[in-house]
Amino acid sequence: MTLLSFFGCKNEPICTVNENNAGKEIYDLDEATCFIALKLNKKKSDLKLIRSALIAEENYMSKIGLTTENPNPESEPESNAELDINQMAEYAMNEEKVELTKDELIEIYDTEIEYLMFIGVVEQ
Repeated sequence: MTLLSFFGCKNEPICTVNENNAGKEIYDLDEATCFIALKLNKKKSDLKLIRSALIAEENYMSKIGLTTENPNPESEPESNAELDINQMAEYAMNEEKVELTKDELIEIYDTEIEYLMFIGVVEQ
């Protein structure tokens, strides 16, 4: 009996997303990673790769000037930079050395939009 519970049931989720965070407008990297993994039916072993892809995205957006460390949005100047998902995937593979294909990265970034809708940062 102990072995069964130790290995777990195949129906158990690899991680959990707190439903109370819906609409809170707070981006949590671990929660985003989990949300994407669950949506894409990934394995627990994929969590680290998804997280790496999201960190690469954050670094890319910072590099092109879409994000700043300034927490006050009132004083943030409008950015003319645009987010090109293909360039971002290329950056993740070539600069950040994320070990995923371009298609896998784009799938992760596309699914992340669902997480952003979940937390209320973007609308459909």
